[in-house]
Amino acid sequence: MLAVLLSAGMLLTGTLPVSGTENTEETARPHQLYCTVLGDSIAKGYTCDKSWMENYGSLAAKEIAYSEGCRYIYHNYARTGLDTAGLNEKYLSKQDVQTNLAKADVIFITIGSNDLLNECKRVVQEILKTDTKFKSADEALASLKESVKKNPLSAINALNNWDYNSFEKEWIQMMKTVNSLKKDDAKVIVTTIYNPAGNMKLPSTLNKIVEDIIENMNAIIEKRAGKYDYEVADVYQSSVTSHLQKDGVHPDFQGQQIIADLVYKEYEK
Repeated sequence: MLAVLLSAGMLLTGTLPVSGTENTEETARPHQLYCTVLGDSIAKGYTCDKSWMENYGSLAAKEIAYSEGCRYIYHNYARTGLDTAGLNEKYLSKQDVQTNLAKADVIFITIGSNDLLNECKRVVQEILKTDTKFKSADEALASLKESVKKNPLSAINALNNWDYNSFEKEWIQMMKTVNSLKKDDAKVIVTTIYNPAGNMKLPSTLNKIVEDIIENMNAIIEKRAGKYDYEVADVYQSSVTSHLQKDGVHPDFQGQQIIADLVYKEYEK
């Protein structure tokens, strides 16, 4: 496999064995599977120690190409820290991204976790009445844990007023753009948001609220699937949170493989 890093994204090309032994035109010149990936650090394959790790999109593209006995070309435009608004504004407007979405036979999308984390940080600022710029959701939640002990009602009220509308608006815009660019027969598979907060030992009340928020965000993702013609790989219900890196947020290689398997199953359907 030849990997070439491009400034606009990652391109992987692979040649895989073709089923059968007859020297027909189809086996001699197999079709190519074009795969384009959009999303955040999960789709990028982020690692805490800055080492390289194959991400789920690459693993799934390879599996699909192998099952179909063809070559594959893989473009990954996932970026660490990206939320749906950033994907809409900074990437879906780029010519190379649009070109590769138009070519793609399969499109994988993993986005929403940073919408969750950014809103979490904003809500914690509101609850604590502080301008502190939290570097991570972990830092924000740690501060929130102390606040919950002192005044649980204020935290519960603020979290219950979570802003789902902006996420849904950006999600719809993203899918409209993808649909306007993709081929009619291209398969689009999105993943749900999993809950790393379950490993953070939050107070039970707070943990339940965070869980409800993630379920509500996933409900938005799932309810739009029919209208915007995409399949949903349900990572939320998977065991991926048992296979996270030491930061407690990002999947390790086993976690990436779990997501790849779920995505591949949706493709098979």
